Order: sequence, then structure tokens, then C-alpha cells
Amino acid sequence: TLECFLTGAKNVFQLGFVPVKEDLVVLLARDVEVHNSEYDWDMSKWAPLVQEKQFVQWLVKKPTEQEASRSRQCTVGQINRLEELWRANPNATIDDTLAGDGDVLDDEPAIVQLQYEDAYQYQNIMSPLVKLEADYDKQMREQQTQEGVAVRWDMGLNKRRLAYFVFAQPESDMRLVTGDELMLRYSGDETHEPWESAGTVVRLTANEEVGLELKSGAAPTDVTHGFSVDVVWKSVAYDRMQMALRTFAVDETSVSGYIYHRLLGHEVEQ
Repeated sequence: TLECFLTGAKNVFQLGFVPVKEDLVVLLARDVEVHNSEYDWDMSKWAPLVQEKQFVQWLVKKPTEQEASRSRQCTVGQINRLEELWRANPNATIDDTLAGDGDVLDDEPAIVQLQYEDAYQYQNIMSPLVKLEADYDKQMREQQTQEGVAVRWDMGLNKRRLAYFVFAQPESDMRLVTGDELMLRYSGDETHEPWESAGTVVRLTANEEVGLELKSGAAPTDVTHGFSVDVVWKSVAYDRMQMALRTFAVDETSVSGYIYHRLLGHEVEQ
């Protein structure tokens, strides 16, 4: 990953490099402040990574004429689609963005309207958006799995087994909250069978330690290292959204007339 050495910024159009040694450079964002007392870098030699609409040659090698002759034209839509596919399948190729007849796959949802004819149109547009949000949330949570977790065991006042461990999420927008469900797993060893148990987050400490109340009483409490933690995704919130949209579409009395017309973007007398 290309990122600024000092700030962690990842926008390649803001990144540049400064030579440190003959064969060594350091990546720095354009406006980052560098204290000479800490780093002996000549900032006058800073240069952007992207020059003349392309990466510098030492970072991305320019293709040969033979390689360029085999290149394929692709649209901005294909590029965006491929980047979305890479989130779920890093091995996806440009061919995966095409349908069987060679056309670009177009599964974009309908555009949100300022005004809707009726509640059915409102549901038909909003329901796919809720599903997309649910799919994205599920994918993000499933990617939070952490391996090699160290566990500290305890027993709660309700005689439920507690497991404490650090679950760091430095680069994720998702944050654990009390009530979230996690799956704690142990793959087993010569003296222990594979084990897993779901649990509920009951405590979050300032040092990023998570307190998990296990649903299973039996746990390998003599083992403290080598565990895996999965985030369990729940669809309850999104199921309720879909149910509300369906109810709104088929039952005119589900909301007041004022709210009904306001949701559809109709002019309503105050």
C-alpha cells in the first residue's frame, strides 16, 4: 500500500517522494510538515508520484510496444465495477465486468427521485438501496476476522464464562459496541479438540480490550493463545427497513397522510 510515511495518507495524487539514499526514497504527502531535527531530508527534492498523468517509471514500469499492443480499452464504468469486485474477489479480472454477450454488466440501482408517484415507486427504488447497504455492511464485518488472538479468561457474576482479548480495528469504519455478537474459535492442537462459541460483547475497555460473554459454558480455559475472532453479522436492522418499506407500500394507513406525502416529496400545506 502506498501511503505517507508520517501521516498515513493514501491519496496517490497527493503523495510524492524524497530521495533518502542513492537507492532509497521515502513517501510523503504534499503538504506534510517535516521537522529537520527529526529527519535529515532535503524537501526541495520532493517530487509527485504521478507525473504527466502516469506513475513515475521506477514505481510502475512503462509497458513495451508488444505489451501495449495486447492492451484492451476499458470504460470508467468497467474500472469502477472491477474495483467493487476486487473487494469480494481480489482475483477478479476485467472479463468479470462483462455479460455473456460482451456488454458491460449494469446492476446500478435506480436513481433516487425528488418526488415519487406513489408508495410502490418509493419502495421499488429504496428497497434495492437498503439491500446494497446490507450487503456492504455484511462484507465489511466478515472481513474483520482476526487470527492469532491472545485470550484472558474470567468468570462473570452470572456464572457465565468471559473471554477478554484485544480486537484492534485501526483501518476500519466499523466499531464494536456493547451487544455485538462475535465468534471465538480455536483450531485445536494435540491435546485439544477444535472449539468455537458465539458470544456477546459486554465490555469495551479504553485499551481496546473486548469482554465477550460466551454462550457455551465449556471452553479451553487452559489455552490463552492462537484463537480466532469473527464478527457475526445480523440482518435485523435491514430486515426491519425492508418490512417498513413493504408496509408503507401496501398500507396507506401505516403513516399519517402528512408524513405519507412528505416522504413522497409532494407539496403539503403546513
